[in-house]
Amino acid sequence: MDKNLLPGFTIDFTPDGRPTMDEAVLLDILAVRVEEMMRDDLDLLLSTLYRLDVYEHKIKAALQSPEIPPALGLARLILERQKEKIATRLKYASKKNDQFEI
Repeated sequence: MDKNLLPGFTIDFTPDGRPTMDEAVLLDILAVRVEEMMRDDLDLLLSTLYRLDVYEHKIKAALQSPEIPPALGLARLILERQKEKIATRLKYASKKNDQFEI
């Protein structure tokens, strides 16, 4: 399997061959994709943000930030929201299920 999926991004593999990726790399990959969607299909991006349940006021703030590029700001919101969803699912997961699938 190719470790260099995108220029500048590498994914490490565990001894059993499963890919691993740190949060910074994931954020960079998301930012690249968000930037593509902003350029090529803004409606799809906004629809996706709506389905992910990212708050509109946070989207507006990310788009208007003078310090952070808009694509990176939106990517951070997506990652933050997904982490919130995982935390909620783990918190309310049945005690019967020892494993949680994402």
